[in-house]
Amino acid sequence: MKARGYSLVEMMVVIGITSVLLAIGTLQFNTYLKRYRSEAQTRLIHAELLKTRLNAVYQRRTARLKLYPGRFEVYSSGLDDSAGVAPVRTRTLEFPVTSSAGGSDGSGYRIDFDAKGLATKRGSICIQQADDAVAVDSVVVSASMVRVGKKDKGDECKSENITLR
Repeated sequence: MKARGYSLVEMMVVIGITSVLLAIGTLQFNTYLKRYRSEAQTRLIHAELLKTRLNAVYQRRTARLKLYPGRFEVYSSGLDDSAGVAPVRTRTLEFPVTSSAGGSDGSGYRIDFDAKGLATKRGSICIQQADDAVAVDSVVVSASMVRVGKKDKGDECKSENITLR
């Protein structure tokens, strides 16, 4: 009579192959997830800048976004916490950010939009990360535009080192 089923050796080989494939998949997924979160943070900062700009135009007064290395704050006017005004929104950032216009000394990088929606300060904001495979990792603020891009021409967070997307 012939035995039916799988032998112990065959089962161990299948379990071994499955374990190796699962380990490789988990590592790849974790790398993908980190890239996704970094890109999502860049797009969040971009969206908040556009929303702040729109609020400035809609309310016909200066609006401010203040960016720190680990968080950002949105104010409904040109006044901020240094004048005793509380932010409308505060958001903690997962990845630290740098800016071409300062903000690393603890005072924050202020981006003001006037009543016409024009930025009073120009510069760039970059996400600090170890992975270089993300599609966008920077936001460039000019007088009339806020655009995302990829820092690929150097390590410094300068507008000329960023390719706009």
